[in-house]
Amino acid sequence: MKPLAFLSPLSLPTLVLVLTGCGPEQFGGGTALPDGAVYSGNMENGLFHGQGELNWPDGRHYQGTFSLGQMSGQGRMVFADGCIYEGEFREGDFHGSGHYACGDAVWEGEFRQGELVKGSVSSASGDTYEGEFQDFTPHGQGHRTTADGADYEGTFEYGYMVQGNYRDEAGYRYEGEFQYTYYNGEGELTRPDGTIIRANFEYGEANGEGVRIREGDEGQRLEEQGYFVSGRYYPSKQAWQQSSRQQAAAMESRLYSEAERLQAAHAALAPQRPGVRDIYTLVVGGDGTEGVFAREVDWVAGRLATVFDIEGRHLRLTNGGGGELPMATRTSIRSSLEKLDSILDPQEDLLLVHFVSHGDENGDLVLAEHNLSLNDLSVADGSKWLDGLEAEYQWVIVSACYSGQWQEALAGPNRVVFTSAAADRTSFGCSDDSERTWFSAALYGDALAVGPHDPAAWFAAANRRVTEMEKEQGITGDEHSMPQHSIGERFLQWWQAQAR
Repeated sequence: MKPLAFLSPLSLPTLVLVLTGCGPEQFGGGTALPDGAVYSGNMENGLFHGQGELNWPDGRHYQGTFSLGQMSGQGRMVFADGCIYEGEFREGDFHGSGHYACGDAVWEGEFRQGELVKGSVSSASGDTYEGEFQDFTPHGQGHRTTADGADYEGTFEYGYMVQGNYRDEAGYRYEGEFQYTYYNGEGELTRPDGTIIRANFEYGEANGEGVRIREGDEGQRLEEQGYFVSGRYYPSKQAWQQSSRQQAAAMESRLYSEAERLQAAHAALAPQRPGVRDIYTLVVGGDGTEGVFAREVDWVAGRLATVFDIEGRHLRLTNGGGGELPMATRTSIRSSLEKLDSILDPQEDLLLVHFVSHGDENGDLVLAEHNLSLNDLSVADGSKWLDGLEAEYQWVIVSACYSGQWQEALAGPNRVVFTSAAADRTSFGCSDDSERTWFSAALYGDALAVGPHDPAAWFAAANRRVTEMEKEQGITGDEHSMPQHSIGERFLQWWQAQAR
């Protein structure tokens, strides 16, 4: 969710104003010029002077004011490639206030001797820049806003920010040095959850010695000296080295026992009880490179156990944990769904699934583990697997960026779907420093007291809390994650009838 880069510079063509190829002293004596251009307009002492027009054989056209044989004053120049300049000229160059449009970009501001020195440029895609220029490229002090809402203000060199401030709609703030499209050099990054990192950044990630400032368990601010590797915090360099060795050894050992671990978890499931509405639960933590997801898996399972009787009827899959639980892979997720489906009564029991991970813009849920490459879970495959189950009544909760795409794909009469964000929005609380994602913290926190017996009220309470959390961190308006939900009518009738 964190932004590592901003968009590359707009394609800014070098502008060369080609005139007649003749000196002003040669302009008198007629309207046809040696290069084939044709002039019509006012003359004075044998020179173009006053209002007039010049037309070149290649399609170039100028209309405006001339002075002593040259374009000077207000005018409009149309080039052979369709680019247009309107504004002030001096001795044949753009000079003064003007407006230049070429392709999908528009430059306007103060021109000197054919170059824009201060003003703005905007593109059809929605990118804008206002400030100083060199060679029609942002250079000097300026302010840039991208189409997706990222905001840069500071010093630019040849189109790129090199020093300044960054903020985006996801809630990230950065102040410091940049190189090309990355945080690079000394800087301070503030994450949406309020955690501050002061360190040296390389290619967008904190690396080496630095400081982490975060909120403690009792609400106090903790300032911790430490060591960063690719943005991940360790108490010291030695702690990172030890952790890396341990992770590699643990992964090797885990791979040899993974199938046995998953089979044991499946074998331990309790049977369905006729006449009782059993609730079978699958909780999945996808990205093991961030500790928040493994922590959330355990916490969510514990919170669900306070409102549902899921003893012996829940499975937990997680990456990045201590190795006690089965890994979260496409294979383990699908086989676990099928195992739960084979035990429960399709008409009598509920299948409840909670996914938490990073989410890609296409809706994919990230499945990742240290020292191991895994394939992600797409919306299409997840929907196909859930649709293929016998379980008639399903409740699916997805806490991830862009998770609204799951709500769109899964909505149906027999299903409840809660997601932490809209299809085109990010959600919050997924950094390694968080205890749990914000949506899950809200849903399974105080909102749980509303009671899952009323899905709409439960979601509404959680949504209000998410909004409060976002406002507390200065995230409002277009930056709001906009959690989504759908509640199937047949599901609701069945659920409330069972409750009565």
